[in-house]
This record gives sequence, structure tokens and C-alpha cells, in this order.
Amino acid sequence: MAIPLAEIIKKGISWDTLIKSAHHCPYCGVLLQETITGRRPTPKGDACSDCYYEQLGEIIESSPITSGGFHRG
Repeated sequence: MAIPLAEIIKKGISWDTLIKSAHHCPYCGVLLQETITGRRPTPKGDACSDCYYEQLGEIIESSPITSGGFHRG
């Protein structure tokens, strides 16, 4: 949730405190911003889109979908 600028000034919240309270990707540590990095749910918590799709790709590659054999006549 966003903190209004007036509240930051009134309470004297430091920039370091704001950064520490922000959400980071558990895989790469990037600061999550919905419009820039994306924010996808994972078992470890919200992750950036790059890490989310990387994890999803690894799951798909570890158990690929194969078709059954075709038998003719």
C-alpha cells in the first residue's frame, strides 16, 4: 500500500526505511513494482515476472507433455 507524501514528511520516515519495507523478489532481489517488474504469486512469495516465468519454464521442462503412440490398423 502506498504511503502518502504528507505522512512521510510528518513522521520523518527515512528513505532506507521505505526501501526495507518494500517487497522484493525472493529469487533475484529486485524491488517489485507492478507496472515495471510485474508481481506474480509463487510459493516463496511474490516474484518479478522474469523469475516467475523462469521457474514456470523449469517446471514444464522437467515434466514435458508427450503424446501416446499411434497404432494403425
